Amino acid sequence: MEYLFVFILGSVIGSFLNVCIYRVPNKISIITPNSFCPNCGTHIPFYYNIPIISYFMLKGRCHNCHQAISPRYPVVEFSSGLLTLLTFFKFGFHPAFFFYGVLVYFLIVISFIDLSTNLIYNRFLIYLFVFGVVFNLVFHVRPWTSALGGVVAGGVSLLFFALLGQVIFRKESMGMGDVKFGAVLGFFLGWKMILLALLIGFVYAMVAMVFYSLIQGKKVAGYVPMAPFLAVGSLTFVYWGPALIAWYWQFFLPVQM
Repeated sequence: MEYLFVFILGSVIGSFLNVCIYRVPNKISIITPNSFCPNCGTHIPFYYNIPIISYFMLKGRCHNCHQAISPRYPVVEFSSGLLTLLTFFKFGFHPAFFFYGVLVYFLIVISFIDLSTNLIYNRFLIYLFVFGVVFNLVFHVRPWTSALGGVVAGGVSLLFFALLGQVIFRKESMGMGDVKFGAVLGFFLGWKMILLALLIGFVYAMVAMVFYSLIQGKKVAGYVPMAPFLAVGSLTFVYWGPALIAWYWQFFLPVQM
């Protein structure tokens, strides 16, 4: 039952994350007004605002204007519930659960906003970084040398690739938002994991672009939002980092005779 409770709690938080994803880019308060249909503006009663379930109850349409509801809403709610559950599996009821749980929620918001607007808002990065510093001061989840080294490693490595891409392609290939995002991720992952997390994030991005090209029959043109791929790469190492690093060294180091 506790796993079901954790999943439900995560999906309820995901409902609030949906509010942030929609309202922040549209410059609407995340506190007021209450939930409303983006198309007709009708207030959504609580019984039509149940995470995941309401979307299917309403058959993906507004109860008033019958306009299609974006599938992003149940996707965010389910992802938030699932990732909250994974975080609980990994850390149990421990300060690390809250430390990385908050990271998960910020990553969801940042990723979906980047997908829709190609922007990474500084305010989210500042809030996340300040939370991480204060929480770590109190509960010491990560060693400070690792956390601060991760800030440098994450930020400098992405800055290098941003400058390299600008030289090669003669245009901005990676925004400074991605660079700052990498630095903040480095605080939460530490210097040992952030470099591999960013690397696998780029691998995820390349795989996604290849699939897109195969499905659409054309190359990806324009800016590619990197936040979702860097987020998935980071979460891969939050949950399975030590095992992946052990496999990496075992695979690439010569066998000792």
